[in-house]
Amino acid sequence: MLPDIHMTPAEGVRAHLDLQGGRAGGVLLPIHWGTFNLAPHAWAEPGEWTKDAAEEAGQAAAFPRPGEPFEPAGKLPAEAWWRGVSQPIARPWRRPKQASAPAEEPERDLDLAGDR
Repeated sequence: MLPDIHMTPAEGVRAHLDLQGGRAGGVLLPIHWGTFNLAPHAWAEPGEWTKDAAEEAGQAAAFPRPGEPFEPAGKLPAEAWWRGVSQPIARPWRRPKQASAPAEEPERDLDLAGDR
């Protein structure tokens, strides 16, 4: 349901990376989460899933408590503060690490203009 009406945490991280030229950069600041329980998902999921998605992408992210000021160029509030005030989430977001297989050489059966 969430993707029909809103970005998922992973899509939010992807949008940030797109705005940074496709690479990790700047500071991702997830907004309007953690203050009200108005969604069909667990209250802590957006923070937990955004933290995981940002870590996977190597992207710095700030997770200030509601109303907590911080400077993006300074020490970022990265503590998962919501864990101390919420129930554990039922569905962790983090995908299992994939074992990397050696890349196979693609078949070269086409006469590509770039190969000439």
